[in-house]
Parts: sequence; structure tokens; C-alpha cells
Amino acid sequence: MSTSKSKKPTAFAALEPALHPLLLRALSSLQFAVPTPIQATLIPLALESARDILARARTGSGKTLAYAIPVVQGILQRREQGQLQGTRALVLVPTRELAEQVRGQIGRLVDGLGLGDAEGDRIRVVNVVGEQGGRKKRKTTGGERVERMQLADRPEIVVATPSRALAHLRSESLHLEHLDYLVIDEADLILSYGHSSEDIRSILSGPWNLPKVYQSFLMSATLTGEVEELKGVVLRNPIVLKLEDDEDELANLSQFCVRCSEEDKFLLLYVILKLKLIKGKCLIFVNDTDRGYRVKLFLEKYGIKSGVLNAELPFNSRYHAVQEFNRGVFDYLIATDESGLEGHDRDTNEEEEKDGEASGLISTQPAGADSTDGADVEAAPQPSKKRKRKEASSKPSTTEYGVSRGIDFVDVACVINFDLPFSSRSYTHRVGRTARAGRTGTSLSFIVPREQWGKQKKNDVSLETAKYDEKVWARIEKAQKTKAQEIKEYKFDFKQVEGFRYRMEDGLRSVTKAAVREARIKEIKNEVLNSEKLK
Repeated sequence: MSTSKSKKPTAFAALEPALHPLLLRALSSLQFAVPTPIQATLIPLALESARDILARARTGSGKTLAYAIPVVQGILQRREQGQLQGTRALVLVPTRELAEQVRGQIGRLVDGLGLGDAEGDRIRVVNVVGEQGGRKKRKTTGGERVERMQLADRPEIVVATPSRALAHLRSESLHLEHLDYLVIDEADLILSYGHSSEDIRSILSGPWNLPKVYQSFLMSATLTGEVEELKGVVLRNPIVLKLEDDEDELANLSQFCVRCSEEDKFLLLYVILKLKLIKGKCLIFVNDTDRGYRVKLFLEKYGIKSGVLNAELPFNSRYHAVQEFNRGVFDYLIATDESGLEGHDRDTNEEEEKDGEASGLISTQPAGADSTDGADVEAAPQPSKKRKRKEASSKPSTTEYGVSRGIDFVDVACVINFDLPFSSRSYTHRVGRTARAGRTGTSLSFIVPREQWGKQKKNDVSLETAKYDEKVWARIEKAQKTKAQEIKEYKFDFKQVEGFRYRMEDGLRSVTKAAVREARIKEIKNEVLNSEKLK
């Protein structure tokens, strides 16, 4: 075991081993002058040791560049040696949204190299996730034919979900005999979102002529049994990063909660948004697709523009909605997070996470741009043979869609948990969409007291999951206290709020189940048509 302390350099140019001049040029063009802590630690290790690496890094910490820079450096060095042929890197991700996001980030880095567009000059980055569910039967579509044509050119970097990568390997359209790098990003979600460890095993051990030696990166935001399972399948004698925290990842987040009835959720949301009590962009989480459309239609009654994000929408439409939200086309995005409904993020998984954290392998390092940090590096102990293999979720997702994790929302000022999540871990992931990269942020969670659930007389807006709000909230508060975080009660002056109630009731009364169903069908039809245009 070796232990070392490292200081974060003041610039990418100060990293050792030195980065390729073209990479420094690309980073400069992207205005990335100073590496984040995960980048400052992982990049030198990857370049000097060529060993497999397991790293815990939360979304927004700069982990994509942390593995992309060594990958691109390796490809540039291969080219200088005259080795131009073949796919050199395979990046596996859990969802289609994350696949396109990763492709875009690596693509921008590659564009900044200034290699030109001539045949054989440019480093090509291809996303072959496709349009439809990864574990459903797929018809041969135009999009899939395009993917095969792209893979026929042997692009240097391929981004895919495990199921799509395996499908292309079996159809002999993806070739990995020249593979130098394997990356599994958001590893703790890979198995949760319907992908099988057997798919990963098949990719690594199938008859695809993989080289005996290549470097693997396993990137994860949490340490669960699923990460341990993947670690045993993918990594060989890995280095594990231990980064010292200089500040808590939620230090810039102000957390609030309100106890109210289901109907009062709509009243308070109306007051908050109509009076602009929140400045900036707001992400509103609900637990049900119908619920998302109900909230959207309700807000439309008062001229409040919002977008919806759910698993029913075609991938191109979902990606387009995120991009419009990030660009500020609309300030409010209503995101359906059904991970708890599908068994992904319930509190049973948190025990696994605690097991992983107790081993002392990795601690989280926030992406502060101007804090100093240290890092411990040690060889990972081999997993015990007695350790039971953790099972994937009992109800795997077939949508390859996830919104509380992975997707990079930009400059979110506030997160509103209109519906409370199913676990404290899911709560942390949701509120982690704000207060990032040194910025401040706010979260507000609505909690329905057990005695008020299902007692609505005028408008039936009860959601089954709200029955357990108080039990879940007790676990959330306990988890936040262990992180020295306080969740404050937000005190609304209900005497003043009552003046808005009759307007709220009028609007809510008009948003019937039939209206929600009609809006849902109309949205899907429109978005299917728009999705073809957005390709």
C-alpha cells in the first residue's frame, strides 16, 4: 500500500506528467484553466500508472473531463506513433440522456484540438445509444443504420449503454480489438437502470478479440453493492482515490420544508412562482407522470410557462427540453422522478452504500474551484469471497431514463420537491442539482402529514406515495444531521396566502383527470413528431 498527499495545481499546464500541447490548447479554448480536485488527482494517476482506477465523484465534479483527458492524450500519442486505426475507447453510461451529454462534452474537447475535419485527422466521438429502449426489441430503423455506418468507420471513441454496446458487438458493427480504454460512468446507476452485470461480463469476455491489456475507469457518485459487483467484473488491481473534503458538498445549499395538505402544495407553488419568490431557474420534482402534466396545466392557467420531462417522451424531446431549460427558454422544469416507484432508490439501497463507505475506500470531493485539497491513493483491497453479490433492482427500468442523477442541469437556483422522494439518498441526489460549482442554491420540500393525506373534499389531488411522507422525511432529516446540515421549516404567512386560495381552487378544478389524460396524449403525439425533426 502506498500513500501520498497531493496539492491541487493552479493550472492544467502544471500537471505531471505534462498534458499534450493540443490538449492544453483545447482546454484553453473551453476556458478550463484550473482542474477540479477529481481532475487534478485522477489525470496524473491515469497518465503515469496506466492502472485501473475506481473513483467516487458526484455529478458536476468534472469527472467527464477527468477521464476524457487521459483518453484523448492516449489517442494523440497513438497517432504520433503512426497507429491510426481502430476504436480506442468505449464509454458505458446508464441512460440515453447521459450518453448524449458525455458525447457532447468529449466532442467539445476534441473540437478544441484543432485537428481539422479531413479524413483521418479528426478524433471522432460517436454515440450509439439509439432511439428506443435498450432492452426492448428494436426494429431496424434509419437511426440504427446510421449508427452502423458510423461504427463502420471505426471511430476512436464510442459512447453507449451496455445493452447497446453488446448488441453492436453481436452484430459485428462494433470492433474493440484495438481498445485502450474502458470507462463506466455513473457506475452505481448501471445496474439500477435495467442493465445486467452479465451484459458487462459479455462485453469483456465475449469473442470480440479484446486486447489483454487496457485501462479501465469506474466512476461512481456512491458506493453501493452494485458498484462492488462491477468492480469485481471490470477492474484489475485498481487504484482507489481518497480525496479529503475541505467543505461539505451541501455547504452552499439552504434547505427548507413545509408541512401542508396535498391541495396546499398547489396553492404554495402558485404563490411562490406567481410572486417570483424564487429568482432564477427552478427544478420541480414529482413522482408520477400524470402529476407532472397536472402541475404543468395548473401553472398554465396563470400564464406561468414550464416544461415537462418524463420517460414517456422520445429521447430527442427529453434532451431538447433539458437544453431549452439550460438556455433559459423557460425557467421551470417539471421532472418526473419515478426511480422510487421502480425500486431504484429506496432506503434499502442506503444500507449497501453505508457498507461501501465503511470500508474507507473513497470519500467525496466537491468541485470547488479555489479550495486546496489533499488526496490519499492506495491499492484497493480485493473483495471478500464471502461477500454476497448484491442483486439488481427487483423491477429494473426498461427506459434507460433517469432525471435525478446524471443529467447536467445548468444554473439551477432552486429545487422544489413537490412530491417527496422515496429515500434520503434520492433526496440528496435531487437537491444536489442546485448549489453546484461554488454557487448558492435553495431546496424546498412539501411534506403531507399522515392525518391530512386522502382527506381532500373538493379536488382529488392525493398521491399514494404521500401517505409515507412523514416516515421518509424522518430518515431524510436524520441523514442530513449526520452531514451537519439543518433543514428549516419555511414559515408562510397563511393569512396572506389565503387571499390566493380561490384563484388556486378555480385553476385546480379545471385541471380534471380527463384534461390531464388529453394533455398527456397530445404532448406525446406532438413530441413524437417533433422528435423526428430534432434528430
